[in-house]
Amino acid sequence: MIEGIIFDWVQTLSKGSRELFPYSEKVLRKLKPKYKLGLVSLAGHGNNKRWEDIEATGVKHYFDSIIIDVVKNAEMYLRCIKEMETTPKTTAIVDDRTVRGIKIGNELGCQTYWIKNGPYSHETPNEKTGKPTYVINSVEDLLKLL
Repeated sequence: MIEGIIFDWVQTLSKGSRELFPYSEKVLRKLKPKYKLGLVSLAGHGNNKRWEDIEATGVKHYFDSIIIDVVKNAEMYLRCIKEMETTPKTTAIVDDRTVRGIKIGNELGCQTYWIKNGPYSHETPNEKTGKPTYVINSVEDLLKLL
């Protein structure tokens, strides 16, 4: 049973740094009463800029844990899981990159939801990444699955 959901930021909840997809806040609002929500984001332009981007969108308050760093690794997800007070088995990871979020989620034993849409939709799952638990078109699909 899923108790927590960890989202990626760019191409998962946002089109770019500060522009949310039109459905993202609705999804967070509907999921928040039922699940603990986390955000793990790779900050290629620096941690402070990513924090500013997230704050500018007005959705920061939906998250129980936000982890930002310049390298995305399993430790970030484990820290987020710990802060949400869930376990890998009860946590879902939602990401548009099979080579990062989906791979790490599979290695940790989480349910994984691959958004097969956008610039990384060609990064199909392979032996290294493992298969995602679900393939979705956007985070809006979570409302039908969870």
